[in-house]
Amino acid sequence: MSFLRRIPFGFLSGALIVQLATAGAAAAEETDVEHSLFTFGGAMVDGDMAESANPFGVDYEDHPIFGIGYQFFPYSIGSVKLGLEAGLAGRFGGNTNAEIWGGVVGRYDAIEIANTIRIIPSFTFGLSHVTETMDGREKKNEETRDGDASTLFYLGPELSFSTVSRPELEVFWRLHHRSGAWGTLGDMHGGSNANVVGVRYNF
Repeated sequence: MSFLRRIPFGFLSGALIVQLATAGAAAAEETDVEHSLFTFGGAMVDGDMAESANPFGVDYEDHPIFGIGYQFFPYSIGSVKLGLEAGLAGRFGGNTNAEIWGGVVGRYDAIEIANTIRIIPSFTFGLSHVTETMDGREKKNEETRDGDASTLFYLGPELSFSTVSRPELEVFWRLHHRSGAWGTLGDMHGGSNANVVGVRYNF
């Protein structure tokens, strides 16, 4: 499927995600919109999602990744915030290419340790598009499936940390995951994974 033919699919999928997010939050308690800007850096890994979740026990590829993103959270249910995320990343080493993604995001803001440290788990689900399939695991997965890894699902499980006194400033670890979800998109099963660390500013 050419890039131009993929555009309508991308718009329809994006509209569906936004509609699901709105419907899922319809019963939520409306609150002031909160915004976040973040940046991260890391490396792509030669492992599936489960293997990549251990950042100290996986083989890293020579493919660094750097990205920026934006989140906003117009709804909350207790300590759970619901919102949207969009991001842009550069993937380097070999065939340098770009990635853009967007989706729904939820985070839980109620974990504190000794009234000093905040731990914030979150999860992002959406769609990811890359300008070129990256050499390494992503390309191998594409060739094995005879598929197309250009547009895949995006999953971003994350752990953030901040101090109680400075909740607006966070550091985080995220598993940056692209997948076809057992052949649902691009005839792909696995896609690619990256372990990244970053900084977020909430305002």
